[in-house]
Amino acid sequence: MSDFDEFLQRNRVFAANVDLARLAMPESMPERLPLVLVCADPRVEPAGFLGIGTGDAGVLRNTGGRVDGRVIEDIAFLAVRLGVRMDVAIVHHTQCGTGLLADPAFRRSFAERTGGDDAVLAERAVTDPAVTVRRDVEKLLADPLMTGEVLASVSGHVLRLETGLVETVVGTAAEPVAPARS
Repeated sequence: MSDFDEFLQRNRVFAANVDLARLAMPESMPERLPLVLVCADPRVEPAGFLGIGTGDAGVLRNTGGRVDGRVIEDIAFLAVRLGVRMDVAIVHHTQCGTGLLADPAFRRSFAERTGGDDAVLAERAVTDPAVTVRRDVEKLLADPLMTGEVLASVSGHVLRLETGLVETVVGTAAEPVAPARS
């Protein structure tokens, strides 16, 4: 049996016990919605380390939990589709595997195998999560898609896998830098 077969069995238990009202689209949305951007590393599960339950927050995941064009588009889409402003919490973590992208030999080999761009890959490396999360908060706030209609706030955090604790690196930035489009 594959791991996914086990997950499918767990899904049957979930479906038998879930409150379906928690899965339905609400008749009205709150003005603001929390959204967590976090690494895809299986050790870094926001339901576990933040106690997020079904319907509590949106979650976006990618390698490193990094802000890139796709994440920016996803945040804008969700905000517009749901008619809410997003309170985005960016969480990077210690011991992140993307730190390997700081090694030129690994990065070059990876770029050759995947067709990736060396400079883009180097930028994705999380070697000091306090530094990269600060950069990603700044990047998100400066993007023209992150208008006041899309973004309510942004904060940056580091999950320390050595302790399980989340440390705030960048407190809540109240408003995006980009002006609303007319």
